[in-house]
Amino acid sequence: MELKSENTATSESGAGTSVGSSRSNSTRAPGYDDIREATFNGRESGPAFSIARPVDQVSAIHGFMIDLDCGILDPAVVGQECVESADILYERHVQGWLERDPVLAKAEARNTGHGLHILLWLDEPIICNGDEAKHWDKIARGLRVVLPGDPNLNGIIAMTRPVGATNNKDEPSRTVTQLRAGQRVSREEILDLNRRVATAPARLWMQVFHGGERQSPCPLCGVEKNSLGVAGNWQVQCYECGQVDAAALVYRHYSPEFLKKRKDSSNG
Repeated sequence: MELKSENTATSESGAGTSVGSSRSNSTRAPGYDDIREATFNGRESGPAFSIARPVDQVSAIHGFMIDLDCGILDPAVVGQECVESADILYERHVQGWLERDPVLAKAEARNTGHGLHILLWLDEPIICNGDEAKHWDKIARGLRVVLPGDPNLNGIIAMTRPVGATNNKDEPSRTVTQLRAGQRVSREEILDLNRRVATAPARLWMQVFHGGERQSPCPLCGVEKNSLGVAGNWQVQCYECGQVDAAALVYRHYSPEFLKKRKDSSNG
């Protein structure tokens, strides 16, 4: 899993417009089954095969997405109930993670059935000319690891599920619900979040997951008397663990089975 994204200069800017429910440019079909909503071009809704586009056909970007799949998380870390329920995962963990970062705090959250889509909707779409879509795709792929999301998620061509749609992927079918309306974010805020995960992820992840630059007991080794603290931009440290790549703060949330599958796939 790639944990670095393209380093981009940034400036801080805010936006306070409520996102509200998802929009759709198509009439809801009977049953509204297995419908997707694009985060790009005209934000069309429809079957995935009909609205999917390659990166080089993206002319406008409306938002960025993180896909938190309950099935790839470790119940020993997040709790068994969180692996079984996206609502509980949100209430016990994700809501707090989002609130600890000024950009993530503006995200919309949707329960898609067996996972969460975390959506950062832009106050103004990014219009792509030439190779700009490829540039922003790299940024989108970096942002998906701000939280322990699905590392296989597409970049700017990621698609969410509209609120009210039916997800038939699992049995029984489930209706997509909105857990958090969110607010619009600026391009500058996206670039700022990208810069922080690209250049100082240790501080970003410690803040998001643990609320500050030091956590006791250490979440990595679990030794009660030890605390884990930031040790530079890319490392964290405790007495027992020594200096560890900060990516361990994200990796620890994934199940051993998922990590093994990822390793076998990359070696195969």
